Amino acid sequence: MHVYALMVAAAAVVVPAIADSSTYQGPVVNTTSTTSSSSQTVPSSGSSSSPLPTVELDYTTVQAVGGNATIGYFKYQNIRFAKAPTGDLRFSAPEWPDIETAINTGNLAEADVSCKTSEDCLYLDVWAPADAAGRNLPVMSGVTPEGLFDLSTDFVYVAYNYRVGIAGLANGPTYQHEGGVANLCVWDSQHAFEWVQKYISNFGGNPNDVTAVGFSAGGSQVMFQMTRFGGRAPQLFHKAYIMSPGYVPGAGHHHAEQFWQNVSSSLGCNGGHLDCMRAISYDALVNASNTIVDNYTYQMQPRVDGFIIPDTYQANLYQGHFNFSGPCVISHALHEANSRAYSGVNTQEDVSTYVRIFFPGISDDAVETLLELYPEEDYESAGLRFADMKQSFDLTDKNIALTHALNNETWNAQVALGAASHGADQNYYWYSTYTLNTSSNSSSEAETTNATEAAGVGAVTTAVNATIAVSMQKYLVSFVLTGNPNLVWSEDKIYWPMFNESSVGAQIVLNDTFSVADDSLANAKSLFWNKALWY
Repeated sequence: MHVYALMVAAAAVVVPAIADSSTYQGPVVNTTSTTSSSSQTVPSSGSSSSPLPTVELDYTTVQAVGGNATIGYFKYQNIRFAKAPTGDLRFSAPEWPDIETAINTGNLAEADVSCKTSEDCLYLDVWAPADAAGRNLPVMSGVTPEGLFDLSTDFVYVAYNYRVGIAGLANGPTYQHEGGVANLCVWDSQHAFEWVQKYISNFGGNPNDVTAVGFSAGGSQVMFQMTRFGGRAPQLFHKAYIMSPGYVPGAGHHHAEQFWQNVSSSLGCNGGHLDCMRAISYDALVNASNTIVDNYTYQMQPRVDGFIIPDTYQANLYQGHFNFSGPCVISHALHEANSRAYSGVNTQEDVSTYVRIFFPGISDDAVETLLELYPEEDYESAGLRFADMKQSFDLTDKNIALTHALNNETWNAQVALGAASHGADQNYYWYSTYTLNTSSNSSSEAETTNATEAAGVGAVTTAVNATIAVSMQKYLVSFVLTGNPNLVWSEDKIYWPMFNESSVGAQIVLNDTFSVADDSLANAKSLFWNKALWY
């Protein structure tokens, strides 16, 4: 399965070995690249031809596609968590899947099925320890941890797809009037977390100990779950590890309406009638949508719809309209997007023009405020000036909104690795030495690699320093297991203070020599964007 977080993926981890108990006892770190366990996750299928275990759910039975007791985990692939969103279910909220009479051996779709290219894409994968039965293990939800069990197999991992592009982000007055459900990517993510609550115990996971992990747009998916329905919805996870959340907040209804009408007209569905748009082939729909996006610089992003997204999540957090009370880590890169001049912005007049392209309803006085917050003399060029603005409203402004909403009781980080651009941390969090073989022999072998390239669009794909990578993974794993990045391997890494342990806000700086510094995002720029004064 190929999991996208709108456009980019979330991170994965390496975990410490835990005593064989349903509660955390402390780390027992392995020194080899594999782990062992004595029992399978669940009873096997009983077939003499395959040793791979099966898990029974109330609508299907799934069989592992790879793994074994020697490496310590099994992978269950392409589990349908919602009906195929095709035909009359296109542009509709996800529904629970139908009963499946045949055993699901992971072949319902390609292993790397992607919602970018396949409409029938609402599948998830589960990685479960071989001895998970009855252990009530912590659960992590993100993308893929495959190969990142170097130190242990003491958590259950869930990776899910959600609809992207026009299938997951259609919006606007006509679309909703016709019965279309806006922001379906957020609905799909909600449904995946509901699936975890309902079924993860069958795999040995604890539904009351779920950590949501997300990077870039995947990080924003986590934040949309915190603020969906303005905080009037159940909390579906208990901890959050959010890295460089990316989200360009589309302003007003005009852009969304114009986009829907342009796409529908190009497909012969004048007026945007939903029955016509549901009859169009998926390839034609995607191609037409992509063409309109390119021609009109449309921002394919979640938009305020008055329902599941009643306001931008920055504004919801700032106003206290959210439902999340657990431990939280949130990070950003030092130069997410401001080290390169923004293309097309060549003069100072272009800065105001591009602000209005992104936010067509912004008032003149709000534009003037922005120009004062980002003064011309601070930048070598107009392109760099606007790039810094975009870094704020796309990638960094929401961090401090979440921190303040959680009473400053968050762990904040600044990534300063290499060029410190967007995704600079991902190969470190994803560093691995395993490759799972899911061929017919269902074996798994350990292979040495510099770093996985599955970190998502925008992630660094060069080799990484393994020592730094493991240190970063230890913070993440400690957080997943205990709700605190410091508790496990406390002597192996520097202490990471909470934001509120400094009068001006504390953050850890993740670079070649980790350090603690004052927070850099608690400023007037972030406050402007968090108040949504551009709306």
